[in-house]
Amino acid sequence: MDLMKIVDNFLHFFTPRHTNNHRPAALSFSAISVYVGFLLIFQIGLNLSAKFNPEILGFATNITVSDLIKYTNEKRMENGIPTLTLNESLSTAAKNKADDMFANQYWAHNSPTGRDPWGFITSAGYQYLFAGENLARDFSDSNGVVKAWMNSATHRENLMNGKYKEVGFAVVNNKYGDYETTLVVQMFGTKAGSAPTVAAPAKPVATQKVVEPVVEQPVPETAEVLPAVISQGQVKKTDTFGLTKTVSMAIALMLMVVLMVDALLVYQRKTIRISGHNLAHLMILFVLMVVLNLITRGTVL
Repeated sequence: MDLMKIVDNFLHFFTPRHTNNHRPAALSFSAISVYVGFLLIFQIGLNLSAKFNPEILGFATNITVSDLIKYTNEKRMENGIPTLTLNESLSTAAKNKADDMFANQYWAHNSPTGRDPWGFITSAGYQYLFAGENLARDFSDSNGVVKAWMNSATHRENLMNGKYKEVGFAVVNNKYGDYETTLVVQMFGTKAGSAPTVAAPAKPVATQKVVEPVVEQPVPETAEVLPAVISQGQVKKTDTFGLTKTVSMAIALMLMVVLMVDALLVYQRKTIRISGHNLAHLMILFVLMVVLNLITRGTVL
């Protein structure tokens, strides 16, 4: 195929010409159906890869302890509340709590045996005057975790509590049931004998009831178990959800560009054509893309 033929086919597909009845083939109903079908097949293929290939992980996370405390303290400063100091014992307690949830396969503040968060804190050698706990699950970045906590009245109460002076975090990736899951445990505390910032009851701040996550992705039985506490860096795995979003947005952007070029050329050439349903079809696809990109992962408890 010579160069002129390639150029002619390109223009036929992307611009209005006499060869396509002055309608870009890229905006035809059959072409849009192909795009939608491709996205469905693409997502199914990724899900199958995640099931049989250990190098594919349904949830790739970029959650770090440094970012979690940064965003937490930023929110406290915005509200005129003293910042928290990262405490190693509280982080150990948070790690032990997350490990216990995976080992015993539960997703709650209290274990099936009745062990509460305060038991993990004292076992880590932290004698508290005040203590609290926040949990999050299946988020992909630190900012999303803190934002979700801030959007929940009960979790925001912990984040904005001036009684707390220190905090610990654990970010854990492991298998819960048949699915790869990312847990974030946040432990708050003020040591016994410390002068409280404000008056408060001596008992720990009540934790919040846990509910199930909205979205989970399957992984193979042989999947690698990631380090229990991720202090920095990103999980070097393929994010299937992110790939789908990228491909979807690429197709949507291509169609919007074609639509704008089509409208411009039709206007310049003063082309008269019978109105069709291409715009309606494109709007349907656009809504699908928007919905796909509005899907968020993760819940807080």
